[in-house]
Amino acid sequence: MTLFQAMQRGAFALGTFALVTAGSVALTRALTAERIETHQLAYQHRQLQAVLPQTLANTPVTQVLESTFTIPNPEALGLQSDSQGWWVSDQDSNENESSAVILPVVTRQGYNGEIHLLIGIDQQQRISGVRVTQHQETPGLGDDIERSRSDWITEFNGLRLDSLPPEGWAVAKDGGHFDAFTGATITPRAVVNAVHKALQYAADTPLPITIEEPTP
Repeated sequence: MTLFQAMQRGAFALGTFALVTAGSVALTRALTAERIETHQLAYQHRQLQAVLPQTLANTPVTQVLESTFTIPNPEALGLQSDSQGWWVSDQDSNENESSAVILPVVTRQGYNGEIHLLIGIDQQQRISGVRVTQHQETPGLGDDIERSRSDWITEFNGLRLDSLPPEGWAVAKDGGHFDAFTGATITPRAVVNAVHKALQYAADTPLPITIEEPTP
């Protein structure tokens, strides 16, 4: 066998191997794409469901996922243009309607960068739930903002913009209402500021939700 023939055979073998490998990767991706998408939708639904009021807790999956609207002035929430929020509404057997909006919020004041949140606000403009969906905060310190790590994030439940004076929307170290974490103040401060900003946004921005005035 000449050197040229050996080189041809080697090139052919290498090319065949590359084609087989690429085909295997493409086939695996095709077979798992639907499963991955299903898991992603299930995760998204669990996160959305967690911030809805109890009156909407049994809303069907498809209704929650499909009830989107384009957020006006998304930059105010740290979002990009054409960002989507969710508006979920239902009527009980007594024809009493319950509704809520879910706003995605991004704050860049975290210790290690961006913190992504979902914030539910009901028709009385009360917070129905807050969840952190993405962050890079320090494990064992800043990650206590996760619901799976602590119940700190539930301190916002039931609060309205006027539930606290303006200075109360801060961590205790800054003279505010909310606890900080031992050795980590920047992370909870960022979350408190983001939630406060979301309530201000909801109060000032027309959203697809029927707002009821509080009973005197």
